[in-house]
Amino acid sequence: MTDVEALKDELRAGRERLLAAIAGVSEEQFKRRPTSPPNPLSASREGEQGWSIAEVLAHLLDLERMWTRRIAMALDAPEATVQPSDDAAHQAAARAGRAAPVPQLIHGLLASQRDLERLIDRAGREDAFERALEHSRRGRITVGWMLRNAVKHVGEHAAQVEALRAAMEEPGAGNSPPPSPLPEGEGT
Repeated sequence: MTDVEALKDELRAGRERLLAAIAGVSEEQFKRRPTSPPNPLSASREGEQGWSIAEVLAHLLDLERMWTRRIAMALDAPEATVQPSDDAAHQAAARAGRAAPVPQLIHGLLASQRDLERLIDRAGREDAFERALEHSRRGRITVGWMLRNAVKHVGEHAAQVEALRAAMEEPGAGNSPPPSPLPEGEGT
């Protein structure tokens, strides 16, 4: 059984950490890509730089929306089949973050948090953490597994943004290190 309050607390803590990491960041800093060698997980083509903070936020929002749709589907139509997500579409959604207004990304993330909290509550009320979808590559994925992964993802990207931010604040640094590797797999 998954602890509803623990999941919600972890989600809130991750979101607070993420928002603290971006507090006071200028628009230019949000959009600046690191000039260090890219992390292969955040660069879609060889030679492309790692993601900017805005791209990280856009990626997180894109994945949270996907998790929200899938969790709701598992709650409403257990055992439905889903296909792997499209890595190229996820990369495009992340790149679009450089063009998106930062407040739009932040408001989207706050709305996504509320959606995830509602799904956590619903899964708890309905004792539905073991309801599942059939993923064509991963096999059976439960509501609890999807919720834990969505919540964990927030913390991983909060750490990534903290590293990007810290690198920007180093004396004489216009560069930031590549984001830490995050296992994304071959489509989620």
